[in-house]
Amino acid sequence: MDVFSGVPCSEKPEPSKCAALSSLFTLVQKIPVVVWATDLEFRFTALSGAGLASLGVSPAECAGKPIGVLFACAQGRRNAMEAHRLALQGQGSSFQVAIKDREMEAHVEPLRGTGGRLTGVVGVALHGAGRAVAERALRLSEQSYRLLIEEAPYAICRATLSGQLLEANRAMLEMLRYQPGSEADLLERDLPPIFGSAAGFEQLRAKLLEGGTVQGLETTWLDRAGNPIQVRIGGRAVRDPAGEVLYLDILSENITGRKQLEARLSQAQKMQAVGQLAGGVAHDFNNLLTVIAGQIEMVLNRPLDGETRQRLEDVREAAERATALTRQLLAFSRGQVLQSKILDVNPLIERLMGMLARLIRENIELNFVPGPGLGMVRADPNQVEQVLMNLTVNAQDAMPDGGKLTIQTSAVETPASSPPPPGVAEASSGAPSGLPPGPGEYVLISVSDTGHGMDPETQARIFEPFFTTKKTGEGTGLGLATVYGVVRQSGGHIQVESRVGGGSTFRIFLPCATGQEPVLHEPARTACPTGRETILLAEDERWVRNLLAAHLKDLGYQVLMASDGSEALEVARGHPGGIDLLLSDLVMPRVDGRELARELRKTDPRLHVIFVSGYAGEGLAGKDFNLPGAAFLPKPFSMQLLARTIREVLDGVTR
Repeated sequence: MDVFSGVPCSEKPEPSKCAALSSLFTLVQKIPVVVWATDLEFRFTALSGAGLASLGVSPAECAGKPIGVLFACAQGRRNAMEAHRLALQGQGSSFQVAIKDREMEAHVEPLRGTGGRLTGVVGVALHGAGRAVAERALRLSEQSYRLLIEEAPYAICRATLSGQLLEANRAMLEMLRYQPGSEADLLERDLPPIFGSAAGFEQLRAKLLEGGTVQGLETTWLDRAGNPIQVRIGGRAVRDPAGEVLYLDILSENITGRKQLEARLSQAQKMQAVGQLAGGVAHDFNNLLTVIAGQIEMVLNRPLDGETRQRLEDVREAAERATALTRQLLAFSRGQVLQSKILDVNPLIERLMGMLARLIRENIELNFVPGPGLGMVRADPNQVEQVLMNLTVNAQDAMPDGGKLTIQTSAVETPASSPPPPGVAEASSGAPSGLPPGPGEYVLISVSDTGHGMDPETQARIFEPFFTTKKTGEGTGLGLATVYGVVRQSGGHIQVESRVGGGSTFRIFLPCATGQEPVLHEPARTACPTGRETILLAEDERWVRNLLAAHLKDLGYQVLMASDGSEALEVARGHPGGIDLLLSDLVMPRVDGRELARELRKTDPRLHVIFVSGYAGEGLAGKDFNLPGAAFLPKPFSMQLLARTIREVLDGVTR
């Protein structure tokens, strides 16, 4: 006996086919249809289906018999035989037939075994009620399918092999910025123009034809307005039994936001790394420049012939230019000392306009549009001026044939983060939106030009130190890096919006001030003061240490020298007299300047302290040292400034 409803078979199908048909016939025993299978001679090898009971047909009656025994009329038998013969030729077909005087609609397909070998025919017949149930089930299935597709959060479409769109769901309309109900407009567009390049669609099609499916293909689509969208695509090529492609099913995920976030994170990490490198390089240069400039200053104080003095003046000027360069590096790395004040930026810019007008060419129109109701900001006025001058020079270079440069201020309040407008590059490592992180109140300074603009690749690198699009010798590549560092160190954010041929706009957001902070004042230049006090000098750079010691001895001070904090503690403990002042580098091996000062003050709480550092980001006039009364000098400094600062600290001027 066969496994199919107890029907004996004259020729058993192969085991794999047998198992498949067994599962099929078990399923259809609950559906009001008649299902059968035959061998190559059209004898029943299986017969099943819930429809047999209503027809009064027993499967055992037909086991192994020709198919004609099931069909009542001659015409039905002829239709069945013709359909079965076509099935053995590899062609499925439908036909009308009567079983026990009941009209039914039947369909047969070739039955194949392993390797595609024909083993017989499989058929199904439905009477009216069964067909209605099947049609209803089909409609419900289609409705569920459509609901699933329409409610999916991913863009789903079906297209021909050439890219002609056949269907598209709601998510695809939204992704491509089409209004609801405008499916017809989208279907007229087709897939190839939606891709950012013709090669994009060709790549997808080639992969589908080669492998049948694609997963995780990243490419660019264009929305209705032509704006790029980063997408990740999956899809399949659906083929007919002959292997011909019927259509392509494509699922797409919008990953634009994710890619932007990844790019900002990568840029922030890169800028941080470059900033650390720049700060380290500036520190080393500051130590060298302290020695070079200091030695020149001391030599120039002596009688010299005219030619020698002029040559030394040239060296000093070169050292000053190198000092300015290192300060720009420190500005980028946020390691400079800012002398912050509470500012109203409108008057500051008004005063600066005359200088900016002289700075740019006559074929550039310069305008300032002050905004009303601005809040005060806490910033270094000199650095704000430097930022505006750098942006002005940058804008002038972008307008070789002349143009318009506009500086504008306005008050901005950000209740929450918002997505960046198209074409806006965020240069802040902490702001993932088109506006600064909110909530907060800001003063916005915009600098706009009508120049040649920048492509996205250039925009992504403009704040990197030493990156420049100018010819060799025309710029250091530190102008915008300095702008970036000053703005970020001031607690602000900077953005750039630019397009090729459409000019550029730099937007600087400075947070409104909420209180006052102490302001450092540069002492007036006077004669180099002297003294007879005892100074403990702790400096790990030998050249700097020797220079400072020689200068202080020339001024009359007694100098105790140490190469680091640990040695300084030993020198202090072994000195029989008192120590009036500690002059120490902040960053030293073993024991740093802060720890050294704290240890010495345990013995003498009234010890005067001056810190020096080539990093210049260690604090501001003792503000961050956690050491009351400590003064700070950033390297490189002049020997005259050092002498004045020592005298002021010892005399209690800055205490």
